[in-house]
Amino acid sequence: LSLRDNVIGDLGAQALASALAVNSPLQELDIWNNPMSKASKLGLLVSARCKVFVEPSLLLVQPVSWLKLADGRMRAVLFEWIAQLHTSTHGQLALDGNADPQDLLFRTFSYLDTYFSSSAVQTTELQLMGVVCMLVASFPNVTLTWSQRHEEVAMWLAMVSDSGYTGEDVKEAAERVTTLLGVKMLKPTPYTFLRRYLRKTGWTQKSFSLANYLLELAVMDRAF
Repeated sequence: LSLRDNVIGDLGAQALASALAVNSPLQELDIWNNPMSKASKLGLLVSARCKVFVEPSLLLVQPVSWLKLADGRMRAVLFEWIAQLHTSTHGQLALDGNADPQDLLFRTFSYLDTYFSSSAVQTTELQLMGVVCMLVASFPNVTLTWSQRHEEVAMWLAMVSDSGYTGEDVKEAAERVTTLLGVKMLKPTPYTFLRRYLRKTGWTQKSFSLANYLLELAVMDRAF
């Protein structure tokens, strides 16, 4: 359901939250660019039983350090490593097997860019934050509920980062990411718009694979 660029306001958000709390067959709810308070946004996030896309309250200003990394090779190398980890057999088994792996990948990219755009970049933490954002992307909402499966995934991701981190380090960093990003984690990704576009225009497996490949290249390399 898309309510993008509507003026539903706080009263509309409260009514929508009440309806969603009772029953919701929706897969996605897009309320981007609607004037409403932070409390109303959070109310919708709590009530909805689907993905909710909301507009961040404040635009983020990128520190120069991350801009330099984004324009250089280090960011591309990090994203390529994450993509390889996602497509590996172990990566797919470790994360939520019911989720769209491409959706998880592009949300991981989005979380990394958003996190490092609002905090100082420590190059020694790049791999750690990469696996942390992969883990956070596997949760269905912005609240981390640690199941035994997620505990095991955290330990596995710490191991594959090959940087001397532990499962507890990954969990602590995941809490830090979700606290900093909050509802910004629910903004649409380029993959969201690709799926919507292809639903409207029609697609084949070949055209989808090509479009998805080009989209990955564009996200990884800012000069593409």
